[in-house]
Amino acid sequence: MSEALSGLLAGDVAVITGAAQGNGAAIALGLAASGASVILCDVNDDGVREQAERIGAAGGQARGFALDVTDRLACTEIAREAEAAFGKVSILVNNAGITRRTAPHEPDFLSHLDAQLDVNLQGMANMVVAFLGQLKATRGRIVNLGSIASFVGYRNSASYAASKGGVLQLTKALACDLAADGVRVNGIAPGVIVTPMTEGTRANPDAMARFMGHTPMGRVGKPEELVGPVLFLASNLSSYVTGTMLPVDGGYLAN
Repeated sequence: MSEALSGLLAGDVAVITGAAQGNGAAIALGLAASGASVILCDVNDDGVREQAERIGAAGGQARGFALDVTDRLACTEIAREAEAAFGKVSILVNNAGITRRTAPHEPDFLSHLDAQLDVNLQGMANMVVAFLGQLKATRGRIVNLGSIASFVGYRNSASYAASKGGVLQLTKALACDLAADGVRVNGIAPGVIVTPMTEGTRANPDAMARFMGHTPMGRVGKPEELVGPVLFLASNLSSYVTGTMLPVDGGYLAN
């Protein structure tokens, strides 16, 4: 993180879900490096606490909490814990997500659809509702993690695309609902990023050939490459931006 951005989020309190590894861990580290106090949440209790300790060792302010975003009561409790730790939350990054690649004719399709809607979409709404009072009080910012699948379909992705398409529309509608309260709501739409969640895709030569053949930059992304876009949307650099889903995909959606 450049020195010019090191204090960009000074005084902010940020909550990041799905922060034990991959994109969420990178985003949490980046927001902390920009001056925010960060609350990291994940179903992986040990992993999220390790990431919080890593941020603390680098000089940041961080706490890690176990959280299943499908548990509404737990989301409400985390909102209380976050405020007790660092004060009212001003940034919510909804990153928690799962992916299940199944076709409609496969026996697990409907159960996979249920699971992805519960985590990727309903879990996001649970977090927004839990933190809404704090975000209104701080005139805060919400950044939702969508996907290129928020915009386009591809093979064996109907259940995942349904959940991420919902994220796009939830982001737009929340932006309209919350603008009068000074809360901005945006999102990013990553392409293929090197994380544990994309291991199956990256190990499949046919799938990678399709993705890379459609990606002008011709490569996958790194979790750290999401930090700048999230930082932009989570800060006052984007003070007149709401209701948008910013592709971070090497040009995939432009092609």
